[in-house]
Amino acid sequence: MMDGFTSYEGNAVMWCVYHNRGTTYVHATSEAIALQRFMAKYPGYTVSKIERR
Repeated sequence: MMDGFTSYEGNAVMWCVYHNRGTTYVHATSEAIALQRFMAKYPGYTVSKIERR
């Protein structure tokens, strides 16, 4: 079962999502997909920025 932050794409990279409750790491192929995965799991959080790690 996928937790929303695991990516099985071969070209996925780690993104650090900064939000109002700290930081969370998300694996995705792009920044937009990382944001979508994060917001799907934590819809009430406010994202301030996303950086590639």
